[in-house]
Amino acid sequence: MFLSGKAVLRHPGNCGRGGIRAFLTLALCAFLVGCAGQTPLPAAPSMPSVPLVSDVQHCLSRAECSTKLSRTLLFVFDYAAAGAPLVQREGPLLFTPVDAPMSDWPALTIRLAEAEQSAFAFNAQCRATACRLTVEQLLQIYHSYLADQPCAFSVAVCSLE
Repeated sequence: MFLSGKAVLRHPGNCGRGGIRAFLTLALCAFLVGCAGQTPLPAAPSMPSVPLVSDVQHCLSRAECSTKLSRTLLFVFDYAAAGAPLVQREGPLLFTPVDAPMSDWPALTIRLAEAEQSAFAFNAQCRATACRLTVEQLLQIYHSYLADQPCAFSVAVCSLE
């Protein structure tokens, strides 16, 4: 049979568009029944939106990063006021220069958090035979500043509440 110049084949088993829809509906139902018969997989554990352990060096928002930046600068100035060498800044890095006078204060390196969802990195190194504070003690004092509970630069135990 020809309609407007195109051949249209009619097969006795061909039901037209209604047959295709019925076939697709039947195929979809068979697929869904097959899926329903499978045992469900256990749900993946959801990730908590808040870290389980609070990391005082991490900041979630721009405001929190700005606040901790200010507290870091206060820490650095108070450290120098206590007798440690002044630090220098190069981009996001605060550090005790290599040519700083020899001191019994640990040399600092602090990488500032650059934006929200980032963290401050802290490192210290004793360049003398013995230093007034260990790296762990100095890190604990730095944490106290970030938590807005500054401890003194002494060997006394610094506890955060």
